Amino acid sequence: KVRISPDLSETDRKLKEHSYTQLQHLLKHHRFPRAIALVEGLAQRLPNDQEVKQWHGITYQQYGRHLVQKRDLEKARIYLKKALQVDPNNRSLWVEVERDFRKMEQFF
Repeated sequence: KVRISPDLSETDRKLKEHSYTQLQHLLKHHRFPRAIALVEGLAQRLPNDQEVKQWHGITYQQYGRHLVQKRDLEKARIYLKKALQVDPNNRSLWVEVERDFRKMEQFF
């Protein structure tokens, strides 16, 4: 369920709800470049929305994890770091990124 801030306009509220549904679909089907474009645009439109920051970080982390699985480790490292930069206060995100970095270490 999407949290809607009362200060959002009706247009922004609809945009956020539609974007969340679309983002879930894109991540489920591993369409990471489109998912990243979606959350980056949404983050520009709603820069103070904490939930959008979480989605942004999760999207980068999911793509980083996908890259780890494909053993594209340098690119994975970049996206995992980006995940922490966009949502540095998300403890569960930190845990997941740590897990991904440990997985990368196993390849060395």
